[in-house]
Amino acid sequence: MIQDLTILSYCHIAHRVWIPHWVQQLNRQTVRRFSVLFICHNWEPEECDHDEFKKLDPDIYKKFVCCSYKSEPIIGAVIDHGALLVDTEWLGHFDLDDIIHPRRLELQSRFLDVNPDMDFLNARAIGFNGEDPEFDLHYCDQSSPLLEYLTDPSLNTNKQIKECFNKGYNCLTHGLMIYKPEVLKSIGGFSRSDVNIDGVSPDWATWKKAINAGYTFYRLPELLMSWRLDSSAIRNRYMN
Repeated sequence: MIQDLTILSYCHIAHRVWIPHWVQQLNRQTVRRFSVLFICHNWEPEECDHDEFKKLDPDIYKKFVCCSYKSEPIIGAVIDHGALLVDTEWLGHFDLDDIIHPRRLELQSRFLDVNPDMDFLNARAIGFNGEDPEFDLHYCDQSSPLLEYLTDPSLNTNKQIKECFNKGYNCLTHGLMIYKPEVLKSIGGFSRSDVNIDGVSPDWATWKKAINAGYTFYRLPELLMSWRLDSSAIRNRYMN
């Protein structure tokens, strides 16, 4: 399985409360072949209880780096800073507050081992509010406007993802994306859009930019994340 992967996580000061949850989600992963870069956005690591980070499993903690970065409150700036610090072939997002399936990195690593020329790899996610849900890899919401993409694994290819975007749907989720950092740099970095400022999802704008530039995408058919909508700035985009 791929070992040249850095998990990028970051948060502003109000989301520090999710660090214990994030630690738990990382510790549940069935593979350990990754490094972790955690960015404290507009706060200093000294302000955080380092004992929480030390609860990472030892084989994860030994490849854990924490740093601070100050910028405008735009996630694109933070992600671009992280991409500059990463020296691995792959960069993967791992948000603090979402529910990540324990086999997420295992399944994505297996795919990339067989398909090393892929530029972006994603998987299915579904939104939720309230208590943490239980979910299985093969759950499909029969009311989803993306149902055809859920029931036929062949429809998660680069061609079908392009068609999905052209229909106005975003079938790619931020928290499960793995990509090559040099690709992000080649398209001018992550979008500086912000739903609270210009009404545009920075994820949508970035993936669209990469699609238009001819980079390749694939989305695993498994459901690997439950996306916590009640702490997200983007609540009106259907993900499944």
